[in-house]
Amino acid sequence: MAAIDYTPGKLLDFLREAPSQGLLNPAVARSRANAIEALFTELTDEERADLRRVDAERLAARAHKIQGSTIRPEAVALYKERVHEALQDYFAWLENPNSFASNSGHALRREMRSFMKPATEQEARALEDIALATSERRKDMVSVPLREGVTVYITHLPLDLSAAEAERLAGVVRALAVAGESAQ
Repeated sequence: MAAIDYTPGKLLDFLREAPSQGLLNPAVARSRANAIEALFTELTDEERADLRRVDAERLAARAHKIQGSTIRPEAVALYKERVHEALQDYFAWLENPNSFASNSGHALRREMRSFMKPATEQEARALEDIALATSERRKDMVSVPLREGVTVYITHLPLDLSAAEAERLAGVVRALAVAGESAQ
């Protein structure tokens, strides 16, 4: 039996795959990945090796102290919450993937309450900016539903994709297909 991997890369893999498996809302997964990218730059070597050692509160405090005025306190607070929720979901999924249920609904309700009762007008605008920036649909990603429960995501296609280039990509995909077998 393989050892369970508690590294940032595997957490990000989980956040990328969870929406396609129906485990997480895509916007929630994206916002958590953005928070991880913002705060995980401050991980210690021990935390990077084993995410179970991460304390989101301390990590957020370190990030705010190191990054100073380049990151707003309300952004740090939101990122801290999202990192905490991402870690909880990832650990729960690792423990029992078959009965996994995300706690993202609770996090979303907490975020909505924070939007509803901001301390200042400036804080309200900042929280709205963060929510809009982290929940926007990726413009460089195309989803292609293949069959029930299977969706393929294509990224990094150039805006000026020519018909010849599209045919070249289609040829690569055709080469990957298993001949004579039908998918279920």
